[in-house]
Amino acid sequence: MGVRHEEAASATTISPNDGRTEFQPRAPDGGFGWVIVFASFMQHVLSIGIAYTVGVYYPFFMEKFQVTSSTAAWVSAMHFATFFGMGPVSGWLTNKIGTAAVSFSGSIIAGCACCAAAYSHSIYIVIVSFGLIAGIGSGFMFIASVTAVSRWFDQKRPLATGIAVSGAGIGIFVCAPFFRLLIDHYGGEGALLIEGGLALQGCVFALLLRPIPPNEKCKKYNDVIESKNERIPLQKAPLDDGSAKPFPLMMLPNCAPKVYETMGSVVRSRTFWLFAVSQFLTFVSSMGPLVFLYNRAVLDLGVEPMQASYVLSILGIANTCGRLLFGALANRFPKSSLYLLSGTIMTYGVATAFSVLGTSFWSLAIYAVIFGAGYGCMFALTTVVLVDLFGIGLFGPIYGNIGLFRGVAALAGPPFAGWLIMATGQTHTAVFVLKGILGFVGGAVLLIIALSRYRRSRYMSMVAETFY
Repeated sequence: MGVRHEEAASATTISPNDGRTEFQPRAPDGGFGWVIVFASFMQHVLSIGIAYTVGVYYPFFMEKFQVTSSTAAWVSAMHFATFFGMGPVSGWLTNKIGTAAVSFSGSIIAGCACCAAAYSHSIYIVIVSFGLIAGIGSGFMFIASVTAVSRWFDQKRPLATGIAVSGAGIGIFVCAPFFRLLIDHYGGEGALLIEGGLALQGCVFALLLRPIPPNEKCKKYNDVIESKNERIPLQKAPLDDGSAKPFPLMMLPNCAPKVYETMGSVVRSRTFWLFAVSQFLTFVSSMGPLVFLYNRAVLDLGVEPMQASYVLSILGIANTCGRLLFGALANRFPKSSLYLLSGTIMTYGVATAFSVLGTSFWSLAIYAVIFGAGYGCMFALTTVVLVDLFGIGLFGPIYGNIGLFRGVAALAGPPFAGWLIMATGQTHTAVFVLKGILGFVGGAVLLIIALSRYRRSRYMSMVAETFY
């Protein structure tokens, strides 16, 4: 009966000046949109490949600058903090200047920052360049590419998003052993220079992120409707003829789907804050495996550095499969996206806590498969769930603001984990147990949103049955 939020948002907008309805082009759900998916896929390979393999450089930073793991962790913490924390800025910029411009500038920023880190003579300069500035660039690339796909697709959005974000898993799978190989052959400085050059290749793919071309029909409809409305006579309709069944008007607001017209209305909603808290806990949890899984393999279990990089590759390919699989499932069962997201996060939270029982490379590999697939599910379904909860009209700013909570989690997580490692005898056991618990709680918070929506839909059905 009702119009889906994203359909309504993609079809029309209200002019803030005169209240007129402006018809906007609908999402094509194909065509050039698949080129957008490819460009977004490649941007994910580059941006996530850079962001999620910072841990490969830890031994190099610790040896070169003679610092502890806690200090070296600030590089990753700062990178992830700005990667996600700049979300509100990049989300606002995508609405103002377009996804292509934001992604293009992000590629340049990330590339120059990686090259600057190669010539750094202090860990603090590396934290600023490879951490802070490169994180901003990668974040711009990431947010712009995700937003572009969401705008070009509607009915096929879960599938298209799943394909696009699967590039992140490929990035982790390829970049971890590749950068490790570069470090072995060219040293950390040479590897950073090559990484900067790769980041600059994102400029090519950014140019493909075109906006949806305007539909000439929609332009004509505005003029036709406006002229017709000027000539429609106003008449008093005889409604009180006994054919309509009376019911309390106070029921009407509860029967209508919630529509968010401004960011203010979004921020004031309980759903937004529950989702934000869930993302914060989930990302605090995720930072443990992403940052310290390599070090746990090398330092705790005695795995060879090159072999340990394969654990990250396994995580990356599982991440790719998870994004594709759960994207397809969400496309097949659109009403189950929130339940899938909640259940998957709780599952990999439990797996993280119990991963400390493993004592070999293969046990870590099995855990990497579970965590990688779950983490991929989170990125594949987060965009779908946000559009389902709040609509497509404000997707860019909303996704950016959620990124702010991810950024705070990324900033706090790794340094705290590094301190906990030193406080517990240089092992990673306590970190993985704590991160697993936080991940489970983060998934449970999403379940609260799902159950609340279920109760609301039941209530709406009861009202409809009672009065209609």
